[in-house]
Amino acid sequence: MYSKLQISRTSVKLKLLFSGLLLAMIVIITSCANIGYPTGGPKDVTPPKILKSIPNNYSTLFNGKEIVITFDEYVVFNNLQSQLIVSPPLENTPDIKIKGKNVVINFKDSLRKNTTYTIYFGDAIADLHEGNVLSNYEFVFSTGNVLDSLTLSGRVLDAFTKRPEKDILVMLYDHFEDSVPYKEKPYYITKTKENGEYILNNLRDLKYKVFALKDANSNLLFDQPNERIAYNDSLVTPRIKPILIKIDSLHKDSLKVDSINKTIIHDKNLFIKDLNLFEEIDSTQRITRAEFIAKGEIMFAFRYPLKKLEIIPQFAVKDEKWKIEEMNRTNDTLIYWVTDSDMDSAKFIIKDNNKTLDTVNMFYRKHTSLKKTPQKLPKIILNSNLNGLFDYFNSIYLTVPNPIKSINLNSAILIQEKDTLKPKLSFIDSIHRHLKLNYTFKQATNYKLYIPDSIMTDIFGMHNDSLGYYFRTNSTEYVGNFIVNIAIDSISSPCIIQLLDDKEEVLAQQTIYKATKITYPNLSPGIYQLKAIYDKNNDGAWDTGKYLKKLQPEKVIYYPDKITIKANWDLEEKWKL
Repeated sequence: MYSKLQISRTSVKLKLLFSGLLLAMIVIITSCANIGYPTGGPKDVTPPKILKSIPNNYSTLFNGKEIVITFDEYVVFNNLQSQLIVSPPLENTPDIKIKGKNVVINFKDSLRKNTTYTIYFGDAIADLHEGNVLSNYEFVFSTGNVLDSLTLSGRVLDAFTKRPEKDILVMLYDHFEDSVPYKEKPYYITKTKENGEYILNNLRDLKYKVFALKDANSNLLFDQPNERIAYNDSLVTPRIKPILIKIDSLHKDSLKVDSINKTIIHDKNLFIKDLNLFEEIDSTQRITRAEFIAKGEIMFAFRYPLKKLEIIPQFAVKDEKWKIEEMNRTNDTLIYWVTDSDMDSAKFIIKDNNKTLDTVNMFYRKHTSLKKTPQKLPKIILNSNLNGLFDYFNSIYLTVPNPIKSINLNSAILIQEKDTLKPKLSFIDSIHRHLKLNYTFKQATNYKLYIPDSIMTDIFGMHNDSLGYYFRTNSTEYVGNFIVNIAIDSISSPCIIQLLDDKEEVLAQQTIYKATKITYPNLSPGIYQLKAIYDKNNDGAWDTGKYLKKLQPEKVIYYPDKITIKANWDLEEKWKL
């Protein structure tokens, strides 16, 4: 007989064996279950495929009202309204809906006879689950027995900056009156891409008027004053463009055109010349602002530079010294500094070039204060071109907010290291708001400019506080020089040459009439650009175009490369215009 101890040990062994078997079975079952569940895989990046269409894409003799395009999966529209283009345009946009895996197009208008139509979807069709886009999809058909096959391509650029313009409508007209873009929708239409390029396919063999439009109200007409436009000077003829055809291997035995993947060869020789986009300017002179902008300060702002300004006060004046006049650099804004500090209203008749523009009434709105105690006059605030590191070849400029009535021009003190100097200040404007301190600074030297208290009084009785500016000059090791030799074969009008910084701010400008060598000294290290403007009307500025007068915007050319200026380095380039 077995002892109790033996029985107990045997029981424990059986329990352990059973537990081990149970654990093994769980592992096997779990691993088998894991085999049955997907562990993931590569993300679906395939755009929806077209299985068929009724009629086939690129069909002829279409006389129906409906087109059905069937996909291999469910699809959705992304911004269809903004991307859809039907060319030639229809009076009413087709009704386009998704039904199951089908895109259904229903026409509301009667279609033209013997015409090739293109329905361009852009990137508006994507699959439902992953959002994969069917890019640049278009459906083409003809109501006649042939498909028109010619093409026209080019670029649209901003006329002044030469940057590519995206989403600009490029439109073709098959008759050529100047009024056509104002009154009629185009015969063919497309949009520019990111790089400003456009392609018009499936065109008839005709001559066309080309017009580009930034359509502000989406009616395909040039009827808004702020709509930017571009046009070609002459009629254009579309051309045959080579097309590389690749047959989809999955459908190589099929004759359906839907299964053809076309890749267009871009041939720059087939581009027409660039279309330069501009906004027409209404040349009527107008007052844009006439008011007190501060106590004793009246502003008259105009739409364009002034030719012959007359401002006639409609109130009694003691003498001609009742105001000081200041015209801005662009000759389109005038400031009256009124010496009579009690003036709080005024009426003027304003004329330019002997034409009355307006009669204006203005009032100074006083700011009331709860404090009844007399207030001290504020101090004059001086602004300067000084900073921590100052160009040794530069001059110091100081600007005050109001004209100066009196000043001690010999009171400024300049400390050079430990030496005290007495440079002289001088005004560089007629109304005494801009001061200049001329001095030949040493390179890599510490300076302090000290302006003593109350050395100047403005026309309103305000004085300056004492001011101290600390700065250090740089040296030739920190700047570079740029020399450009400009070659011009012959020009009938002057050419404006501009040096621009990397933000396209004008740093220097010079007008040339022949081949010229220009030196730009002491430039800070950085990226610069050169720009040429053909100043056709010799007014010293760039001018936009006028469509009905057949005036293109004045031609602009950029130097083809960025100009990199390095410290302590001379760069010389040639530029043939």
